[in-house]
Amino acid sequence: MRERTPIAVLVLLAAIAGCTRPSALFNERNARAHVNMLAGTIGNRTVGTPDNARARDYIIDQLRLFGFDVRVQEADARRPEIGRTARVSNIIAVRRGARDEAVGLLAHYDSSPDAPGAADDAFGVAVALEAARVLGAEANRSWSLMVLLTDGEEAGLMGAAALVGDREVSRRLQTYLNLEAVGSSRPVWLFETGPGNAWLLRPWAQGAPHPSGGSFGLEIYKRLPNDTDFSIIKRLGVPGLNFGAVGDSYAYHTARDTPERFSDAALRETGENVVAIVDRLEQVDITRRSTAEPTYFDIGGRMAASYGPIVSVLITGAALLLGAIGWLRVSREAIRMGGVWRLLLTFVWTILGAALVVAAMVGVTWALRSVREVYHPWYARPDRLFLLMAIVGSAVGWSAARLGQWLPGWVHGLRHPVVTWSVALPLWILLAGGALWFAPGAVYLWTVPLLAAGLLLAIVPPASGVGIRLASLLILAVSASLWLVDTLDLLRFGVAVFGRLPIVTPVFAYAALMALAGVMIVPPLVGVISRRRPLVRPSLMTAGLLLAASVVAALAYVAPAYTFDEPMRRRVRALQPARGEAIWEVAGVEPGLDLGEGAPGGWMPASGPLPGNLPWTRLPGPFVFRTRTPPLGPPPAAVGSFILRPLAAGTEVEVSVVPGEPGLIVTFLMPRGVTPARASLPGVERGGRWRATYIALPPQNLVFRASFGDTDPAALRGIEVLVTSRGFPGGAGWQRLPAWLPQERMVWSGSAAWQVLPGEDAIVPVPPLR
Repeated sequence: MRERTPIAVLVLLAAIAGCTRPSALFNERNARAHVNMLAGTIGNRTVGTPDNARARDYIIDQLRLFGFDVRVQEADARRPEIGRTARVSNIIAVRRGARDEAVGLLAHYDSSPDAPGAADDAFGVAVALEAARVLGAEANRSWSLMVLLTDGEEAGLMGAAALVGDREVSRRLQTYLNLEAVGSSRPVWLFETGPGNAWLLRPWAQGAPHPSGGSFGLEIYKRLPNDTDFSIIKRLGVPGLNFGAVGDSYAYHTARDTPERFSDAALRETGENVVAIVDRLEQVDITRRSTAEPTYFDIGGRMAASYGPIVSVLITGAALLLGAIGWLRVSREAIRMGGVWRLLLTFVWTILGAALVVAAMVGVTWALRSVREVYHPWYARPDRLFLLMAIVGSAVGWSAARLGQWLPGWVHGLRHPVVTWSVALPLWILLAGGALWFAPGAVYLWTVPLLAAGLLLAIVPPASGVGIRLASLLILAVSASLWLVDTLDLLRFGVAVFGRLPIVTPVFAYAALMALAGVMIVPPLVGVISRRRPLVRPSLMTAGLLLAASVVAALAYVAPAYTFDEPMRRRVRALQPARGEAIWEVAGVEPGLDLGEGAPGGWMPASGPLPGNLPWTRLPGPFVFRTRTPPLGPPPAAVGSFILRPLAAGTEVEVSVVPGEPGLIVTFLMPRGVTPARASLPGVERGGRWRATYIALPPQNLVFRASFGDTDPAALRGIEVLVTSRGFPGGAGWQRLPAWLPQERMVWSGSAAWQVLPGEDAIVPVPPLR
């Protein structure tokens, strides 16, 4: 959308036209074949493993078949800020255009160690490959096209960290589309843009046939503990668009993230969007740069609006001004109808009623939890809880209004649509002002409905009940188009997010979001249906609400808490100290242990740190259990050598580690208070100890060197090597999990770690010859 297009026109167009745009020649079946190969035939593609290499070979063959020049960037990617290094192999493919500058398609082809990775991110790779086929076949393209498929994203964005150091990429890449997923179905949101460059939103708003998302997503995303390759690439100052599938997020980073689960519609619509946007970029100067932060949102998934900060300021200013004018007009009419006292009473009763409604929604959530054996009984069937909350909230609001009839007439509130707006508009103005300060990317959610309300209520005669109701209906259409669908998507997404966070979900979380949406949807709805005269048979409404609440409460009560498709997430870990028994931990968000036959005994709640001053912290989670078992056996990597060499100004340590299996993680841990002056790997201090981590060890060996100044060489014998494997000794399946971990309604992420003390057999340092 162009900045000068009035927002009201966009809303009206969305309402009256089932606007369709020509679909691109993106072939959904081709994309599905890529997903099946990567996540089905090949399966888990953890960085550094043979299956990761198989996936890379397949992708390279496909890109060369499409006519791209392909090379592999082999690199030791480093992220000094987190003390991490990883061996990665990024795929860089180029289809040259008339200009050297390039548009990029970005995704990552590795997967989480705990998932086949159909959604995350075989989906992104499949869309990029099929879009590359379509776009690469188009003749006379102005801009070059780059397909950038990174490795090691799941290991801490390591592939992207290496990619930004590639000279061709940093020189040629001018803009890009990143394709990610935390879910297996629609919606596929445009949830992040940047840095700045509001111009980049126009090809999406004008060209994407299935636009979805809004700048409110950035406000949510930056408050979540998540990152994507986009977080690294944008450090180059290159503007981009970040897309992510967010529907059906139960399978994210679990064994359930399989090809058959991923939605065909999400593949098709995302692919058509990508091709359409890149084609639109042919008409844009992609070398342009600006610092403008955009506001953008879709309208019913058919159209989209985007505008820069100047238009945003104008909309906000106009909304606040017209909202204030509209409030003065309707308040004056409300005072004429009942006086100042009755209007103030209406304010008070409305606030009390709203508080009771929210309290009822929180209460019914608490009650459902209290009568079930789990803390998240709604997890697998959240819509039943949301419907129950809505019905109970409506019933409490209705009951409060009915009880008011028993009060003396002089304390009754006013009944009229104009009174509804005299109460709602001040709250909308306050919310718009607060959003402008705390969440500017989401401010349109309040300013656009406020602008519509202020404009209409400034025009319609306040004394006209029909006019106010018609205005309320139009305001409801605007507000609902922005709030209704996205709120439901966010509620469902929130259930899955809370399911993987190491906390018990607060009972107020969902009520808070529903109340926020209700503030924007309920007032215009009441303005449409309210009347001065009471209902003839109000008892029928009361009976209907009570019946509906009873039926939905029963459905929520009998709903399964966890199922195969919506499983409980749990973590398991085995820790092997250098000497003694192994320590096992199991963590989750539910209090039960629920292990299968053959599990070790002696489990106890783990409330404190690990015993014996071991170098690991307790698993995160509200419910953690711990036990001891016989040793796990030798570590899957051996320390080849540990050498202390005297230097003129101190001591050098050399440690060689030889892996016994692919994809291992090794951490070099210094004694407390000892920090290297120089080291061959970047490290950070955490918990009072300096550490450097290397992910996906080279098959031959890894040599770590560090030099120290005045440190006593004897203290350096206390250096530890921690070896972590994604599987367990004797484990079964591709995750190599113990057989006693139930799989029916649970999914597991797990690892085994060994503590090695190589300094015990260190070569004694020899003074340098004089």
